Amino acid sequence: MRRKKTYFPKPILKNLADEIKKMIVSNTGRLSILDLIEDIPFEVRSQVIDGLSAFHDEDLIPFFYLLKMEYGSELAAVCDRALEKCRMAGMKIDPPVFFEGEFIKSYASISRHTGRMTIDVAWYLGGSRICVECFYLTLNPDGIHSFFIIENMPLLQYEKDRKMLPEMIELTLKETCYLIQESFNLNVANMSRPALGKFLYQKYLDEDVDQHRYEWIKNLLRRISARLTPRQVINSFFNALSRNDFSYIFSLLSGRQLSPALFFERFAELINPDTIILEGEAKDVQGSRNTARVTASMIRVENHKFYNCQYRFYLLYESGYWSIGDIEKCSYQLIDPDSAQSPLSRMVFCRVYEIIDVEGLLEVLDRIDNIREIEELPCGTHLRISYFNDDFNHGISFMSGVIADVILNGGELVVISQNEPTIDDIDHLFNDEQITAVIPRGDYEVSLLTAYTYLGGKYISFEDLLYQGEENPIYDDGMRLITTRYLVKDRERVIERIEELKTIKIKLDNSYTLYYQIVEENGSSNFFAEYLLGSSWVNVSAFGERDINLARQEFEEQMYECLEFDGMEVRNEGFFDILTTNVKREYPGLEPQLKEIYLDKWYHSQLSALSGMSPSEACQTEEGSRLLWAMFKNLKHNNKAPYMHYRKNIGLKEYIRKVEQKKESKH
Repeated sequence: MRRKKTYFPKPILKNLADEIKKMIVSNTGRLSILDLIEDIPFEVRSQVIDGLSAFHDEDLIPFFYLLKMEYGSELAAVCDRALEKCRMAGMKIDPPVFFEGEFIKSYASISRHTGRMTIDVAWYLGGSRICVECFYLTLNPDGIHSFFIIENMPLLQYEKDRKMLPEMIELTLKETCYLIQESFNLNVANMSRPALGKFLYQKYLDEDVDQHRYEWIKNLLRRISARLTPRQVINSFFNALSRNDFSYIFSLLSGRQLSPALFFERFAELINPDTIILEGEAKDVQGSRNTARVTASMIRVENHKFYNCQYRFYLLYESGYWSIGDIEKCSYQLIDPDSAQSPLSRMVFCRVYEIIDVEGLLEVLDRIDNIREIEELPCGTHLRISYFNDDFNHGISFMSGVIADVILNGGELVVISQNEPTIDDIDHLFNDEQITAVIPRGDYEVSLLTAYTYLGGKYISFEDLLYQGEENPIYDDGMRLITTRYLVKDRERVIERIEELKTIKIKLDNSYTLYYQIVEENGSSNFFAEYLLGSSWVNVSAFGERDINLARQEFEEQMYECLEFDGMEVRNEGFFDILTTNVKREYPGLEPQLKEIYLDKWYHSQLSALSGMSPSEACQTEEGSRLLWAMFKNLKHNNKAPYMHYRKNIGLKEYIRKVEQKKESKH
């Protein structure tokens, strides 16, 4: 049975076509058209464009080319079909030229050290008029955050405005292209959508710029970064390290003594992408006019273990800037999770709200003193209310100098603070306003690491992070089913990639296809990842943070421009939520197969209830066996709890059977 095609009333499409034809004549109007397209739900965007092609209107030809240039393969097929209809109707479909100009000047803010900067580029259009293209770049997953243009600006006005902005420095076209490409590469790597206007700024991305000219890049980044004191240099080093901004880190190194290659070789633990830096700060500074020695400390998390690291930095004053000449690792200690020093022993208070009026909420937040944006998140933004200015006189810390963190994430707002009265004060601020912008949904006291993980912006819901086994240690992180959601830009390539990885394929209906990836591990075939493919999206699921990170890495390889990251969530319904009545009827052998896949995964997963052992390891020792049977006892009790209903597919006897079965197979 064919899926019913979405129908759009012709009068609505005609009104949209008329609006497009009015705006398509200027680049400002074209950017407005793209805003209109973004407002159309992702899953029906192609159908709307296909509907517009039915008018066979020659004035819409530039519109179809605009979408091809802006969205690439995502909309190329539907736009090519539209253009072919126009050609068959006897129209000329020559590609339009949206921009012609001659480069004049470019200026950048001296703020590269903060991971955020603005760039204004002026292009001569003829006569006394210019066009200025303005970028707001970030060195985080948001990449090219914002882009807008000022058309037909008088040249004299432009030069006058430049004199009013002394904190800007002039760049060459090559330097401009490098910085825009550097930021755009983060959009690609993180599969986040860059600012609209790619049809205009594609010229910067096409420019041939050597991304590996170390000295050239180092000199450029120094020119567009503020001159910092030794303490500020080290604090900015930790700040860049926390967001993997290695280009800036390399610009801090003195090439005479500490090259990028040597840095990578000696400090591999610092550059592990799976590492989380909780704190990093310069502590003590000693120096003279041309040299300085800075001691610093850092707390980092790797594989759920905490390390306290002490470093000594040796700085040189070179060409007006302080450079890092050498780094000495003084100590590297594992932190006992039960000690007072452990970040796990530090609890924070969180209040979760549902956002019902985004504009009203932003109005309220604008009235708060000392609030600033830390970074953009995939579905929102992270704001911080702090005692200190953002001047790098203080290092990165989740708590020190922080009054509260405010996170807008999709449809929810979360306020995090180490002091409960602070949470109440901010809540009073929301309630005192005439606008009801948020509704409280819950109060929580969680570990520092849980709060820090939420700040990463990957999870769609704060409550997803509460299923980590702290309250119910039977099902540890290794058995949490985590789903990563993507929007699909190139469906054919995504299907091809999944087909390369899949072991089992199940057609659920005409809209959805389910795939399972089984791998050889521990001498047996074990579940690795699940792929659920819809018409315009794909969900990738795996058990635990480690496996979902590995699954994402494998799935996303060379697929960055085919997917758009759309957040992560915990599948609270569990592994068996796809077993509807119809699926069970059509695939009678699927449920027992999924049970075995799940139990095999459980048997080899590390569980906190077993002191970090897996059931396979626990049953080999007397102490482990005692913990295993204690866990079964708790499992029998917790099966009666309402929140355990999603594990109804597997009973206690089946867990015990799996353990006994595996024991027998070894003998």
